[in-house]
Amino acid sequence: MAELDKAQVANSIREAVEESPKKSKRVLLKTLLKMFGHKTRQRHWLEAMDKSLTDAGVLFSPPLVEVERDAWVVLSVTDPRLPVGDFTPREQVDADGNKQIQAADPWLATISSKAFNSEKEVEIRFVLPLMERLGYSEEDRADGYPVEQIVGVRKTRTEADFVLFNGLNRCKDSALLVVEAKNVGKNLADHIGQARSYAMFLGTPYFLVTNGNDIRVFLYRSPIESDVEVFKSTRRDISSTFPALYNLVSKQAVVAYKQRKATM
Repeated sequence: MAELDKAQVANSIREAVEESPKKSKRVLLKTLLKMFGHKTRQRHWLEAMDKSLTDAGVLFSPPLVEVERDAWVVLSVTDPRLPVGDFTPREQVDADGNKQIQAADPWLATISSKAFNSEKEVEIRFVLPLMERLGYSEEDRADGYPVEQIVGVRKTRTEADFVLFNGLNRCKDSALLVVEAKNVGKNLADHIGQARSYAMFLGTPYFLVTNGNDIRVFLYRSPIESDVEVFKSTRRDISSTFPALYNLVSKQAVVAYKQRKATM
């Protein structure tokens, strides 16, 4: 198919997803391949589909190159579209116009070789350094933050492991990110609902769950819309996937997303 046709297919997919009540649809990869005019699962076709859908503002999970032909892909759209900007550090140049080489972050370079033996170690040795590298200061971070929830007719009080705010103001307008840390080996799928409920009651657009080995980030949209998994990685790969994580949930990225959303 011509490039223009691929763009038209991707835009028609976006329109269909936008019309769904949850702004989200499940589709088999083989169906998606057929929509783009392909019969077999080949990497270069998947990469071209990835680009076309991304350019149209369609998010998908899991990555197309990881999906078997008969497996499901979740397609979602967001308003405003993600990402809202490029927040990766710019190259520095000196007075003579020469590019300055930035030193590699030793924590990112070595964290894959570490071992954690408890949830507390995951929090202290993985989550806290990660939040620091995402631009959150101690003033932004609330540890063991109390969350008052209403379940049915009962009012319950629980604690979110970490809630990141824009400064010291602990209100919904300043809430940016919920982080739930679990022990190594815990199945994160069992704890996504918990983190989501915190995001809903606190007003954070994102929530992150990790067991020290796996990292998953979701965009919370509303009680009736499906969440969007916007990032998935492992600690082993975090040195290479960190720029993508930074562009989504660094402090400046989430602040920009909330500002953009408030003006729509």
